[in-house]
Amino acid sequence: MGKIVDYNLTEEISHGIYVSRLARDVARALGHDEKMQYDMALAGMLHDIGKLRLTNYIYGEATAESPLMIEEMKYVRMHSLLSYNIVKSRGYNERVCETILYHHENMDGSGYPENLTGEDIPEGSRIIRVCDVFAALTTDRPYRKRFTKGEALSLMIDEINSFDMRVFLAFEHVVHKVATSYQPCLPDLDGMLLEGLTGVDRILREKRLGSDSENR
Repeated sequence: MGKIVDYNLTEEISHGIYVSRLARDVARALGHDEKMQYDMALAGMLHDIGKLRLTNYIYGEATAESPLMIEEMKYVRMHSLLSYNIVKSRGYNERVCETILYHHENMDGSGYPENLTGEDIPEGSRIIRVCDVFAALTTDRPYRKRFTKGEALSLMIDEINSFDMRVFLAFEHVVHKVATSYQPCLPDLDGMLLEGLTGVDRILREKRLGSDSENR
């Protein structure tokens, strides 16, 4: 499982940028200072970096006809811990690391990896959770077309017990500020995201080198 297979990273990086920008703007809407906004941008960019170690289970296999099986989902659920271990080992600060570790926790305790509830979930993780769900819903997937902004918000309201209401209201304010859907744009990067992208590139290089060594 440690071996990395070849695949196109464009979609994953695009998702990271999408979540990063949303998370930064939500942190700003909540009144947080620039350091918190910066940390949320980094966490949003890097929150799924652990999927690099799960490519055999995630990429190119899930379709409408052949969704991920239960056994495969067990591995997919490891990605937040793997992401945490990667960013922790590379010296990112504790807030960024904890935000990434718990970004799949839900307010009602139905999330993972530790089934945390309410205020036990770091605020950064609660921010990323909302942004990650919205970004996923409004992006095309192998098994479905993307939802519109309105459809995505409606689906999220149906699952409102999963989200921090204060964070969700700030998030709604952010997405309603723009006239069109909040879409990622790879060439249009700002400086706040460069550290995250550099981290992704560095980790990829290390994995490729490790894979090449194994094949010799």
